[in-house]
Amino acid sequence: MKLFSHNELIIQIKRDLFYYHRSSILLLVVAISLAVGIVYTTQNTRVLISEREFLLIERDNLDVEWRNLILEESTLSEHSRVEDMARKKLKMVRPNKESEVVVKMP
Repeated sequence: MKLFSHNELIIQIKRDLFYYHRSSILLLVVAISLAVGIVYTTQNTRVLISEREFLLIERDNLDVEWRNLILEESTLSEHSRVEDMARKKLKMVRPNKESEVVVKMP
């Protein structure tokens, strides 16, 4: 049996690995790169799902605000509609300062 020095032993181990186990090393490299790819894809998916949830919540908030604005608009337009009807159908007018009467309670 031949005895090797430390450096020669390392060189001999490298030769044996690359000569006899090329396919194993290739499979190991492929498996590690696939694992890194899966971790990267999973992280991106989680970030996108989180962003989607945030956007859905924001959409719901904007929808509620939009409905409130629609209600406010209909309320304001209804007041002016009543005022218009009072002017046209009932011939009502807003009193001016001269015709205004202030009643004071004792």
